[in-house]
Amino acid sequence: MQYKPFIKEKTIMTNIKERKNWIDWMKAVGMLMIVWGHCFPDGGVSEFLYAFNVPLFFIISGYLTRRETSMAVCRDKCLHNLVIPYFILSLIKVAGFILKHLDDGLWAWSLFGVTFGFHSINGASGCGNLWFVYALIVIKLIFQVFVRGNRSMLAVCVLSLCGAVAYNYFHVEMAWGVADAMLALPFFMLGNLGSSVLKEPFNTFVGNMRRTSTATRWCMVAALAAATYIIGIYNGEASMFMGQYGNSLAVFITGAVTGSLAILILSVLLDKVRLSVVSVISAGSIVILEFHREFLHPVMKLIGKLAPPTWQEVILTFALSLAATLAFVPIIMILKRYFPIVFGRRAQNIRL
Repeated sequence: MQYKPFIKEKTIMTNIKERKNWIDWMKAVGMLMIVWGHCFPDGGVSEFLYAFNVPLFFIISGYLTRRETSMAVCRDKCLHNLVIPYFILSLIKVAGFILKHLDDGLWAWSLFGVTFGFHSINGASGCGNLWFVYALIVIKLIFQVFVRGNRSMLAVCVLSLCGAVAYNYFHVEMAWGVADAMLALPFFMLGNLGSSVLKEPFNTFVGNMRRTSTATRWCMVAALAAATYIIGIYNGEASMFMGQYGNSLAVFITGAVTGSLAILILSVLLDKVRLSVVSVISAGSIVILEFHREFLHPVMKLIGKLAPPTWQEVILTFALSLAATLAFVPIIMILKRYFPIVFGRRAQNIRL
């Protein structure tokens, strides 16, 4: 029996009409940056990508999140949009590992990792890249329970950052979504500020960007990207799946903001360009997030054997990342038709 999200048809049509094209562009470009980052290109590009690609998605998630009228509503949305897709996709991802390790007990560690949000644990595969979703579930629940206004939001952010600093200071190395949430939560709150407290200034900024000349906007994107590149080189690679922010938390936050701002301006620049594949990638990003490495590995091995110059490797890995991201469009459409439960209520937004 086909899964049907618990939402009225009228509400579905309203949500589709109200979708912001620049948000879809931000998510699509951001997903491309994550896929490219997992190619680990040389020349400082990897450090540049890791400076902002994951924080960007937490900022977007915060922007799209509202405090629900009750905890019951929050639980319902988290269950259908995050929890159910998380467990289905994670278990599909680790199924091969579990079958391979039925005799040595690692299968149990793998199930433990999926259940409790570990990227990997004790040599066993866990939830993989869906640590992001696990962390997001934790953050959304914290937001619903503890955030009642600006002061409580600030207090939660300060406590979260203190936890992230302590985590790095004591060199705790757990690829755990709950620990990662400490570092990610302030970015989520920043995005939420953009749609609540700072809604008018933010909308004014977006409006001004639309009225600014195309050449000026491209220059702004280039300048912000260059600043983020320099920050990434200085700060080192920030491995958020390990709760790590590089050499300096302040520098990391700065790079995350400049990089995300560059993607925002680029997305507003592309706002008038409406491509159905962009909305499909945006709405189906959870599938791309979990399985894109399966597309990358064979070609990355070939690139490694060829050992091209750095500039050629950067171009090749970008082209590979773009091809891998686009390759998911038909996969997402098939899943939306026959297995929409993996997208939760986002399935309503997947259409060509």
